[in-house]
Amino acid sequence: RRRFVAGAAIAAPAAAAARELQFKDLGDGLTVAQITEGRGDAVVRRDSVVLVELVGRLVGKQGWTFEDSREDGDPYRLQLGRGEVVEGLERALVGARVGEVRRAIVPSRLAYVDRVKEPIPRSTAFQNRLYGTVLNDNRKTQETAGAAGLGADVAGVVAFDVKVLNI
Repeated sequence: RRRFVAGAAIAAPAAAAARELQFKDLGDGLTVAQITEGRGDAVVRRDSVVLVELVGRLVGKQGWTFEDSREDGDPYRLQLGRGEVVEGLERALVGARVGEVRRAIVPSRLAYVDRVKEPIPRSTAFQNRLYGTVLNDNRKTQETAGAAGLGADVAGVVAFDVKVLNI
């Protein structure tokens, strides 16, 4: 069982992992922090094709890791701007440079709203567990039932640590 470590990130230097991250509010509950600064003049735009390493975690499941592209050494190639990528991740990547590592905390409404948005976990078992949690109608009802419910977006919140390899 893999666990979320609050200071861990993709290839983050020890100093960056140990310092407190400063999150920026991008609206709609989406927050992003830069872990490692990028380099070069090229920046991710809304219509960019990016090659990224990423670690995806379910915040409401004690940080359970549902995807880690470093494990198989196969980065994700994401085409932004076509509705093919999880909206919160797509928005969080805009402005990043090659080598930059960012952590995005994505609320469920900007995360996995269906089973076709990238990044799709490569393990079928992890797909089933992820979608069984975030697309669970019972969870959605409990979290949105107002005063009688939990009143918060809990189980569908996703954290992505993402490193831009190429733009």
